Amino acid sequence: MVPNNIHTLGKNTSHAETKHAEYDIELIGSVLRVDGRGVVNEAILKQYHDDVKEIALSLRGQQWGFLGFVQGTGILTPAAEATLIDSIKLRKIYGMSACALVVTNADIPALVRSQFERVYIAAEIDYFFCADEKEGLQWLASKGAKR
Repeated sequence: MVPNNIHTLGKNTSHAETKHAEYDIELIGSVLRVDGRGVVNEAILKQYHDDVKEIALSLRGQQWGFLGFVQGTGILTPAAEATLIDSIKLRKIYGMSACALVVTNADIPALVRSQFERVYIAAEIDYFFCADEKEGLQWLASKGAKR
């Protein structure tokens, strides 16, 4: 299923949604902030990768960090999981240095955490599961990505 409602909100923001998932992306300083909801399939993940790539390329190689928020279901289909690993490997080339993820608002935080931990290990990127935005931003700042 291709995302059916995509809005580019500005140079450094975007939004996409399907029947089962949606996300909002915003670049704040050198932190890419993403709010995601629903079950992520390969089609929406490909759109997400394209949106992130466009914003990351605008940083022209500057180091940046990722701060993600998972709400609701927040799980990846098996195909989406494999696609996300490849996407993160490419984002590292575009300057992404670390990922902080808040899963406290996921329906089953332990399941989401387990799946994303598997993804981050496979993608070989520094990651941190945090309780809230403040903790995530502090950790990302210690890795060189500042809001």
